[in-house]
Amino acid sequence: MKKLNNVISTILVIIAINLFNSRLYAEAIADSQSNRELLKRKNLHIYYTPFATTQYTEYPFRIRNENKTFSLLYGFNENFYLGFTYSRGESPKSKTQIDLNSSPMGFGLQDITKTRESEFFVLRSQYFFYGNFYGSANLGIEKGFKQEDKNFRSIQGFNTTIEPYSKTTTYSDRPFATIGLGYRKEVFGRVLVGIECEYGIMNSGRKNQHYTFNPQFYNGLPAKYIIEKFVITNESKPNSEFSYISIYAGIAI
Repeated sequence: MKKLNNVISTILVIIAINLFNSRLYAEAIADSQSNRELLKRKNLHIYYTPFATTQYTEYPFRIRNENKTFSLLYGFNENFYLGFTYSRGESPKSKTQIDLNSSPMGFGLQDITKTRESEFFVLRSQYFFYGNFYGSANLGIEKGFKQEDKNFRSIQGFNTTIEPYSKTTTYSDRPFATIGLGYRKEVFGRVLVGIECEYGIMNSGRKNQHYTFNPQFYNGLPAKYIIEKFVITNESKPNSEFSYISIYAGIAI
């Protein structure tokens, strides 16, 4: 009877140990799966770029003024993301500045107005090839804008003369394309921080200038018209290579 009791006790201990080990193994598997879920990259990445800088290889060339951008990308799997970047650009502005060609005395004023400038949209594709490092291929277009130079006032002594002269310059939309290398990390599971370096080519677009003036007032062609049309001929190069570096932060959902 004593031996039977010992056998039963041994069996019960073995069963208890197996149940305990099974429970620990199940918990370890659950913890491992939970950790994998936490480490898994989120599907939706939304980020904001407060700082960016651009360098061009050609001159003269119409420079894009870099402003804050908003980006949204969706992950079709853990590695491939597709989305867009948008920059609202600079708000329309107007100013008065000195014009050194307004009068025979070489001094005057003019008003300059601009519509929204440096607004652009980019289609982005990104592939994470090693940890948080990714490569990108991007296609974008920058919206054109218009600038008006008008209300030329020549100043001679205490006399001011408004000249019948104005110029309107229209800049067309222009496309660009880049490839890039970046690093983006999800901190605390939700916060995004990243940096990206891009290299690409940008088209200069078209520039149309329209002049309006009264030849009788100037006894022929205005001096500033002659200077701009025949003396200063800094036409932009048709294309320019450029580099773009951005630092950004956002959220992962």
